[in-house]
Amino acid sequence: MSLRYFGTDGIRGKALQPPLTLDDAARWGRAFAEVAAGKGIETLVLGWDPRLSSPPLARAFVAGLGRLVRAEVLGMVPTPAVAWATARRDRAWGVMISASHNPPEDNGIKGFNGLGEKLAQDEEEAIEAAYAHGTWAETMPAELDVDAAPVEAYLAHLGHLELPADLPVVADCAHGATAPWACRVLGGAVHWIGVPAEGARINVGVGSTHLEALQAEVRRTGAALGLAFDGDGDRCLFVDGTGRLVDGDQMLWLLALDRLEAGDPAPGVVGTVMSNGGLAAALAARNIPFERTPVGDKHLLRRMGELGWDLAAEASGHVIQKRLGPSGDGLATALSVLKALLHRPAERRWDWRFEAWPLRLVNLVAPARRPLEDCPALQSALRDLEAAHGADLRLVVRWSGTEPKLRLMGEAKDAALLVAALDRLHAAAARDLGLTLGPAGQLGQVPSC
Repeated sequence: MSLRYFGTDGIRGKALQPPLTLDDAARWGRAFAEVAAGKGIETLVLGWDPRLSSPPLARAFVAGLGRLVRAEVLGMVPTPAVAWATARRDRAWGVMISASHNPPEDNGIKGFNGLGEKLAQDEEEAIEAAYAHGTWAETMPAELDVDAAPVEAYLAHLGHLELPADLPVVADCAHGATAPWACRVLGGAVHWIGVPAEGARINVGVGSTHLEALQAEVRRTGAALGLAFDGDGDRCLFVDGTGRLVDGDQMLWLLALDRLEAGDPAPGVVGTVMSNGGLAAALAARNIPFERTPVGDKHLLRRMGELGWDLAAEASGHVIQKRLGPSGDGLATALSVLKALLHRPAERRWDWRFEAWPLRLVNLVAPARRPLEDCPALQSALRDLEAAHGADLRLVVRWSGTEPKLRLMGEAKDAALLVAALDRLHAAAARDLGLTLGPAGQLGQVPSC
C-alpha cells in the first residue's frame, strides 16, 4: 500500500486546508488514537511549534482522541522534546504539530513510536486507513492543560554550556520552537536573533534554511561563529566567522573526530545518499566505517538500529546522537558541536574540516509526481553518465518527501564534469516532466531539504 498523506517527515500541507482543516485534525486524532490503542498505547505525548495554526490544530487533534488514549500535553516545544519525553513513557506515542522548516502558512503532523522514533510505514498506512473512514463527535477544548515537567526534564538532560568571551556566537532561533528554550541550555557570549517565538515570522528570512541573516550578523558583530535552528528545532547548522557554511556532513565529521581523539571512537557513522563524497573519504582515512541510507531520519534510525551505531547526520543539519536522544535534535547538536570546538586549541579550531567534493543540487517544481521509472529520458541519461564516469561521478535523483519537487543531486571531484552531468540530467528530466526550463543554475554546495 502506498502512502497518500505521510511523507518523509509526517503529514504536511497548508494549514487549515485539506488535509489539515480543524475537522481533518480531529479525524487524524481519532485515527492516531484507534491505531495506537490497538497496539496497547495508552498515552499520546503532544507538542506544537509557534505557528498561529498550531494551537487550534492541537486542540482539534486532542478532541479527536476521545477516550481511547490519554493526551499528555507539553505545549509549545521543540520536536525533539516530544520524542525524548515519549521514549521515557510506558505504552506511549508522540505527536508534534509542526511543518518544521516550512513557511508560516504551512503545518503538519509528525508521529513518534514508543522509542521516540518516526512511526513505521505500516503504522502510517493504518492511520491513513482509519482517517479515511473515521468520524469524531467530541467537543474541541478551548484550552489544553500543559504539563511543563517533561520539558524541564528534557532541558536538564541536555545540560548547560556557558560560552567563554573568546568564542562569541550568534544564535538564530528562526522565531521557532527553540526560541523560549535555547537560552536555558546556552549562555555566555551569545547574541540572539530569530527571537522571540513568533508564529507569523517562523522561518521567514531566518533559521537554518535562510542562513543569510545569520551570516550577515556574524560578520557585523565579528563573532567567532554562528548557529541556526529550524522552526521546530530538530535541525542545526553552523557558519564560521567568515560566514562559510558548516553543514551536517562537516558536523558529523567533527563529532566523529572528536570522539576518536578522546579515545571513544564511534563504531561507525551513518549518512544518506546526499552525504558528500569528501565525508566518506575523510572517514575512510581514519578507518571509521560509513554507511548511506535514503534521505530521511527514519531511514538513518533504522540503519543505526540494525548496525548498533549511535551517530548519524544529514547535510541539512539533522544530527542524531543516540547517546543524547532518540531523534535529530538541534539543541543537542549545538551543544555537542560547540563542546567539540572548545576541545580544540583556538589556533586549530577550524583545521579539521574535510575537503568537500563539488556538489550541485537542482530542484524542478513539477505539476505532479511522475514515477522515476516512467521517465525514459532521465533514466537513459543516468545510465549513460554512470557508465562513462563510474566512481568519479555520483548522482542521486529523488522526489522530495514533502513537496512536488524533483531533486537532482550530483557530486564529482572534477567541477566541470559535474556541471555538464547535471545540465544533461536537468534537460532530460524537464523533457520527461513536460517542463520548459532555463539553465540549471550555478555550481554550489546546498544542504538537502
